[in-house]
Amino acid sequence: MTFNINWDKRGAYVKFRGAVNAQDLIDANNYLISNANFEGINYQIFDFLNIESFKITSFDISIVGVMDKSQTEFKKDMKIAILTQDDYVKEIVREYDQLMAGSEWITKIFDDMESAKQWVKE
Repeated sequence: MTFNINWDKRGAYVKFRGAVNAQDLIDANNYLISNANFEGINYQIFDFLNIESFKITSFDISIVGVMDKSQTEFKKDMKIAILTQDDYVKEIVREYDQLMAGSEWITKIFDDMESAKQWVKE
């Protein structure tokens, strides 16, 4: 497993490390949406700052987008903060954001944890 998940009362923090592939991202997403805590949260922080590589394709992120879009019927609003300084990760996140258009799930990219924490708690 290349990720750890920490929960608080309002959100989840997912820290990735090493080489991140599609299955890692899908596993983390499945763990989040199937956890009993998911119903009570309003933000997620995905931390990709210290990864070695990001092997997620447009097809892979479309799978995650379909999974999340199906959750928007039950979980109306969600803030998703993405921590990264990598241009390719940012590109894939923008594709995810397009998939989520029309929902009240908002994705924003940050290059530091403090800015992300401040935004999700607004």
